[in-house]
Amino acid sequence: MPISIAVVSTDTGVAERIAGLIPPDTYTVVRCTPSSLPADLPSLFVIALPELESAEEQVIEQLRADDATASTPIVIVSTLPMVALQSVPYASDWTIGIVEEPIAQAVLLDTMSFLLNPE
Repeated sequence: MPISIAVVSTDTGVAERIAGLIPPDTYTVVRCTPSSLPADLPSLFVIALPELESAEEQVIEQLRADDATASTPIVIVSTLPMVALQSVPYASDWTIGIVEEPIAQAVLLDTMSFLLNPE
């Protein structure tokens, strides 16, 4: 059975580009905006973070604050400098991975695989 992935971005073009890198034979991808997250909890979120203090960052903070989603893996995709991303409180969480733009498909898929199977 395919693993459910939610790709979150306010920019539908970015969501489509990221979703296009995820193989449909292994994963079921739902594209959504920060204000329209899926009703069914996915196995993993891929969140395109355009800047800190954005709607996407609020989603990350909300997911971590809710006991039901606090341990759901998140891949953050961003053009922000790594030093800025590592300074946010949730960055040290073992259930969060960071992938830099431009996205290398192999890096994205390896990061997703690691977060879904941390052993």
